[in-house]
Amino acid sequence: MKLPSSESLTERRAILTAQIARQRGELAGAYRDLGKPIHYAEYGLRSFGFLRKNPWVFIAFPAVFNVGATLLGLRKKKPARLAPSQRQSIEARPKGFVGHAMKWGGYGVSLFRLYRRVRPFFL
Repeated sequence: MKLPSSESLTERRAILTAQIARQRGELAGAYRDLGKPIHYAEYGLRSFGFLRKNPWVFIAFPAVFNVGATLLGLRKKKPARLAPSQRQSIEARPKGFVGHAMKWGGYGVSLFRLYRRVRPFFL
């Protein structure tokens, strides 16, 4: 039976000491993080309580979002480059009262189609 040399025992001891130190650090980190789920639950309950006491938030947030989207939409946009066939269809649209009547008539037709699709759900 061969006895291990003192150098290999020293190396093994150093390796084991390093592993123990690393595991102690991991254990300390896990102990520190043990309370995080409890803190997150407390924050959730606080925010739920705030929303329960202040229902105006449910109205204000969508309104602020809508105003912001409107302001972003008001910025001048560059006209998109159209294909020649699309340019001709836009230019071919009549101007004046007839053009407006065709545009709003198209909106009316679209609205009537939507009405016919959703009507069965309300009967």
